[in-house]
Amino acid sequence: MRFLKFIPVVAVFFLMACSSSKASKAEATANQALKLAKADSLRLDSISLHQEFLSKRIDLLDSLSAALPIATASENQLQLALLREEVIFLRKFLENQDKVPLINPSRTQLPTAPSALPLEYEQAQYLFTQKNYQAAAMQFEKVTVLYPKSDWADAAWYWSGESHMALGNYSQAISAFQKVFFYTQSIKQADAQFQIGMCFLRMGDREQAKNALRRVQDFYPKSPRALQAQSELKKLR
Repeated sequence: MRFLKFIPVVAVFFLMACSSSKASKAEATANQALKLAKADSLRLDSISLHQEFLSKRIDLLDSLSAALPIATASENQLQLALLREEVIFLRKFLENQDKVPLINPSRTQLPTAPSALPLEYEQAQYLFTQKNYQAAAMQFEKVTVLYPKSDWADAAWYWSGESHMALGNYSQAISAFQKVFFYTQSIKQADAQFQIGMCFLRMGDREQAKNALRRVQDFYPKSPRALQAQSELKKLR
């Protein structure tokens, strides 16, 4: 009988121990979630500061371009185009953070890119600005393989096309530019369509060039490339 009296006491201690273990696990999970949230907050602050830095650099380059010789200004415009694309991506990345679900530390997280803009893309940009077009084309295409569904894959295909175009590899350039259209929301579509027309023109295929340039006017009438296409079409009459 005395033994039976101890059973409820043992049960109470057992339940208390279980409750304490669950509370400890919950606290550990909460602490881990808090650490991840703080790390994400610091990362977003860093990205925001980088975006501000790029925006100021763009403003500075814009102000300097007017005073530069034409050849140098042209190179400056290439750098500006690359910087503007990075700023657009960073803004999109920051805007989408409100749509990201809360982190659950108990669940394995999906792998992410090492930074807002991957190192491979930055390397490709640098190679392009240094006029190492062969290496730049390969590096941009590497980005499309590593990050095929990312926000920068369409731009990587576009700049791969620009690299091939600079090398005089017009068929390869057209192939790269055409892949931009796989990304229906890409802001590079008008640019890609215009450059396809210019590639055909440099290959001596005037009819294909005209058709490609007309598509710029038909599908992207409000883009700056539409005016350029109009100018080139006048030359082809």
